[in-house]
Amino acid sequence: MTPQVLTDGLKFPEGPVWAPDGTLYVTEIGGGCITAITPDGKKRTFAETGGSPNGAALGPDGYLYVTNNGGKVPGYVQRIDAHGKVETLYDQCDGQPFHGPNDLVLDTHGGFYFTDPGALTREGTKFGHLYYARRDGSKVTRMQYLFLLPNGIALTPDGATLIVMESLTSRVWAIPIESPGVLGQVDAGARAGSPRAWPVSGLLTTIPQPSAPDGLCLDETGTMLICAHNAGVVAVHAANGSALSQIAVEDRRLTNCCFGGADFRTLYITESGLGRVVTVRWERAGLRLNDH
Repeated sequence: MTPQVLTDGLKFPEGPVWAPDGTLYVTEIGGGCITAITPDGKKRTFAETGGSPNGAALGPDGYLYVTNNGGKVPGYVQRIDAHGKVETLYDQCDGQPFHGPNDLVLDTHGGFYFTDPGALTREGTKFGHLYYARRDGSKVTRMQYLFLLPNGIALTPDGATLIVMESLTSRVWAIPIESPGVLGQVDAGARAGSPRAWPVSGLLTTIPQPSAPDGLCLDETGTMLICAHNAGVVAVHAANGSALSQIAVEDRRLTNCCFGGADFRTLYITESGLGRVVTVRWERAGLRLNDH
């Protein structure tokens, strides 16, 4: 599985999204834009988002949903129509601004889950959050407070479990979903959503240090393909978390991946250090996401 370069010249690419018409959309954190890439590698600017767009997902309504970490200002969640028109969907929850929304995954109930990693400073670590939001802009809810740099996020094939990766600890968690936007809790006496209401979660796996798990995608069996930032590999883990193999790439600073192509067996990988998108043919089809 030797990676092939699809395109280069990107400014810190992230958030790859494959559309049914064959277009690959990527966010450019360093460029403040969304770039559309054709199957032959030609690229054009699709939308100017400003800030630092990070994660992206294409909704069944035709909108592209983007988690923008804001760059030097507090982040926000954006919605972009088919013509590249950008609007801010959310910039705060319960009166509190986001820090820097990072990645998202859509469900089948009109909403999406997204991560906000928090912050690392010389004074200490600010916990990251998980949120659930409606695609129509009507409501956003903070679900959980106690994560250390939550980053990549995904849903299992049955939609019943949320997979969340902590970049700071290299841990990958599985959290049962009770209902849309409601996570399973272990402290029945705690007020829902309070810091004392710890999520029912299982540690699926850890990615060996010094790598930091960034983005991920799943294939049709639930196998996880995890971009190990700083390690230059896509770590392949079974649905139960056991390590299976690795896909080596040239760039150590890979950020995210997604499936696409006519048979959905092409894995697109964003390399932030080299500013490229590379592709690999996978042995199975990718998981058909709720955005298609």
